[in-house]
Order: sequence, then C-alpha cells, then structure tokens
Amino acid sequence: MSKSTEIRHRRALGCALACVLPLALGAYHCPLVPPEIRILEPAPGAVLTHMPLQIELDFFVRADSGSLSVELNGVDISDRFLFDPPANPRALAWAEFVWGSAFVLPGQNLLEASIQLDGLTHTASVQFSSEGDPYADAVVSYAIGASGGFNQAALPGIVLGPPTGSGLFGGTLGAFSLGLQGSIVLEFTDNVIVDGPGVDFTVFENPFFGTGLFEVVDVLFSEPGTVSVSQDGVSWFSFACADGLADAPYYPGCAGVYPVLANGESDDRHPAVPTFEPPITSFIGQVKSSIAVPEGSGGDSFDLADVGLAWARYVRIEAADHVNGPAGPDNAGFDLDAVTAVNSAPATDANENGIPDAFE
Repeated sequence: MSKSTEIRHRRALGCALACVLPLALGAYHCPLVPPEIRILEPAPGAVLTHMPLQIELDFFVRADSGSLSVELNGVDISDRFLFDPPANPRALAWAEFVWGSAFVLPGQNLLEASIQLDGLTHTASVQFSSEGDPYADAVVSYAIGASGGFNQAALPGIVLGPPTGSGLFGGTLGAFSLGLQGSIVLEFTDNVIVDGPGVDFTVFENPFFGTGLFEVVDVLFSEPGTVSVSQDGVSWFSFACADGLADAPYYPGCAGVYPVLANGESDDRHPAVPTFEPPITSFIGQVKSSIAVPEGSGGDSFDLADVGLAWARYVRIEAADHVNGPAGPDNAGFDLDAVTAVNSAPATDANENGIPDAFE
C-alpha cells in the first residue's frame, strides 16, 4: 500500500468511527455526522505553495458517485478524480497533482464540489490561497571540485527556478558543474519541503541515454551525487547513495541518474509532478524510436521519511569523485539544474524560532 493510499484509508476509517463509536456506546443517533459532501483537502483558508494540488473529498456512501461534480475556479475537473473503496458510511474521492495555469491561480482560489443524494444536490466549497513556488530560492554555499565550474558566472539563478530538461536523449547546458567531489547547499525560503504522501522533492541534473547501432539504447551517461537535507543548515541527514565505480551507471539512491523531462512550468509536464515509472534500468536495449517518454518531471526524487524528517529547509548535494560517461574541460562531476519540492508548506515562522508555523 502506498503512503498516499494509507493516509486516505486512515482518514476514511476516522470518518466511519465518528459515527460508529457513538452508536456502540448506546447512542440512538450520530451527533458527529459530517455534511453529505465535504472537501478534506485543501483545508478552508489554507495557504499553499503555488504548485500542483492534492485534492480530497468525501461523501455519504449512499450518494450517486457518478453525479460528482468538482470545479476549480469555474473549470470542471471532475474527470481527474479517482474513488477509493467505500468505508461505511463515507466514500472517498481524490485527485493528485491537479495543475493547469489557466485554473490554478496565484493568490485566491475557489474549489467547489457537488453530488446527488436521495434526489437532492448537496454542495461544498473552500477558498484557499496559492503563493510562492516549489523551487529552491537561494544558494547558501558551494565548493567547486576538480574539472568543475561550468556556468559559475550564472550563479545563483542557473540552479534556482524550474529545470531546463532536454528529455531522455539530451543533457541541458543550463546547469552548474560542481566538479569531482564538489558540493552545493540550497535553501528554500518562501516554502519548506514536507514529508507528505510519496516522494517529497526532486533533484535535477543532466543525465541522458546514448544510442548505438540501429538506435538501440546502450548506455546511460550519469554523474552521481549524494543528497542530504537539513532543517537548520547545521545538522544534516543523508540519503543512502551507492556511488562507487561498481555501481555505475545507475547509482541506487543517488541523484544525477534519471534524465530530466520537465522544462519550465508547462501544463503538460510540471516539475513538481514526479516520474514513478518506468525504472531507469528498463531503457537499455530498447529501440530509441519505440520508447514512450515517461510521464512526470524525470529527475531523481527523495522521501523525507527515509531520513526521519518531517520537514526540511536546506538541500545539499555532494558530487562523487568519478563520472560515467564523457567529461570535457570544466564539465565533470555533478551538474545541478534545479531542486523542486513535491510536498510543500509555507515557511512562515511567526515566533522566529526556526520552526515553520505549520509544524508548531
């Protein structure tokens, strides 16, 4: 069971217990019965990072699920919803990574839902705010290793904002080369990465596949880097990264492996929508012209749960001492393009104690 499915099932069980427990204690009615339909996420008045939304709602299981209608700022998004198995007396509907520049708006947004129950239409609505962006905002420090430094003059902007991917078979020049054993620390200032459903952030480098005779995919050019995260920039938690020569070219757990598919913030391929399938190992031996480009952003994604953190403000990348593929002058080692949150919360800290308000 995925993390997001587990969370939905836990919430559905909570909805059911709200009615079951009073009945079990001898009550003749359910005083905690929620409305016929309600929006669980986003919460009313929520302040969210301007990025693809997670939307979740529930309704009485007796309602006509086929009549469910959901609009975001007046645009019908009903066809994006999936339904979990009902957990009496409630059923859950959800949609992940809802995005479109025409209807997910900076600033105030309105989400409305309706459903038919016993011949009557029941409605729910929430207003929420979408602010900031999901990308790293500042370069805290960096150290250039051997043969690195390409695009140093373009710092910090070249590693901030969305990635500039070129797909499965092309590496971008819009990246900063750390060099062998170089490193960089980035900070999120208008938002923080949070441990949510699934992976929580993605690191974009510029790996790509090469082709041999008859365009058969026969090699992956990759430059591994170890990724670490921190809440305060002092205590660091590193993701396990198999970056030895024997681990080439896939380097399990490292960044710098999966090609970058997102370029900018297009509606079709937003950088905050991760790639889940297929695994990187599946491309070798395929005919280039027959490969279907995977969905999502590409890049290498990480889950804060793997290092035991609920949130993180800083991301550090440390390049390995070797590469798997061609390396020219000033272009060896990890080449950083961008870092993007997948799960995010505002970084506001009203009492200035270093802990975001969302986690107080």
